[in-house]
Amino acid sequence: MVAHVRGHRIRSEELDEYARGTWLHGLDPRAKLAGVVAFVVATALLTDPMLLVASLGLSVAFAAMSQVPAMHLAKAYAGALPFILIAALSVFLVSGYPRAIEMLVRTSSCVLALLVLASATDTYDLFAGLRRLKVPATITTLLMLTYKFILVLGEESARMAVARKARGFSDGRNLLDMRAMKTLGYSAGMTFVRSSGRADSTYEALKSRGFDGEFRFRAPKGIGAAEAAFVAWFTVTAAILVVLQVGVLA
Repeated sequence: MVAHVRGHRIRSEELDEYARGTWLHGLDPRAKLAGVVAFVVATALLTDPMLLVASLGLSVAFAAMSQVPAMHLAKAYAGALPFILIAALSVFLVSGYPRAIEMLVRTSSCVLALLVLASATDTYDLFAGLRRLKVPATITTLLMLTYKFILVLGEESARMAVARKARGFSDGRNLLDMRAMKTLGYSAGMTFVRSSGRADSTYEALKSRGFDGEFRFRAPKGIGAAEAAFVAWFTVTAAILVVLQVGVLA
């Protein structure tokens, strides 16, 4: 998503460039995950329009207080917006306009909160937090390898784009430009071939360093007063939203 917005090759350090400049960076990732996930789950259960608007307001307030640049979050949200609109359109076709708006607000609130969490936390710290929250090692290892190989795929895609430009290729005139589509198809195939080769090399390098199927993480920072306050704020907020929702249904 970030690479698409910026339009150039993305590196792992660029994905975490805003993590260390926020007050959220100092919190234990387990606390951040527990608090934000509790809020997202509560928001997913809401159906009352006023409560959904309140949830979106809380997400916006969280984003404003996070110290993550607003432009960065706006661009990341723009990358997710097509998927949000598809979800809203699907609901519109089944249940009509009001439910579609509710889906749009609900999804936007959840996505914004998760974008703040992802932007304000080192990627590997997130994986470490998941592992310490007893998420199975197979899942966290798969997520970490997927993250790594997506970056590899992006790097190879950028190299192929440079190679096409060096050979005088320009974007096709339209989707019916068969020459351009053929060139892009060959490039896509070669990108996957090169990425697969690099992935195999990376895995062999991991095994040569004693990789046994599970990553080892550094010792956790520990749960202190700040972490407890963070989790308590999100948990209480989520509980209030759910209680109000139950009251509305009753």
